[in-house]
Amino acid sequence: MASPSDQKATIIDGKAIAQTIRSEIADEVGLLSQKYDKVPGLAVVIVGHMKDSQSYVNMKRKACAEVGIKSFDIDLPEQVSETHLISKVHVLNAMLDVHGWYFSLASAAKAYKRGESFN
Repeated sequence: MASPSDQKATIIDGKAIAQTIRSEIADEVGLLSQKYDKVPGLAVVIVGHMKDSQSYVNMKRKACAEVGIKSFDIDLPEQVSETHLISKVHVLNAMLDVHGWYFSLASAAKAYKRGESFN
């Protein structure tokens, strides 16, 4: 049995791997567009303006743009009512170009932890 000191680490280039994956996804998106005349769409719904959540969501939006996926953005204030949020979900749900969802409800989660109602 090899001791830990005998094992060698493999250094990987994460950026290069990510670029390869993005390139493959872009090719697949292009094929979908050619074959079915459709482009995948991602609905991105963010509630509140927490800096870390905004940064993460912006990275997702940028990644979508890089590979040719449509991004449908809904930015809502932290005090959005549950009724208003659900109405936005219904609108997005009716859109034929939306095939997936990403929700960032960090602000709402903080309110729940404090025992506050959603609206």
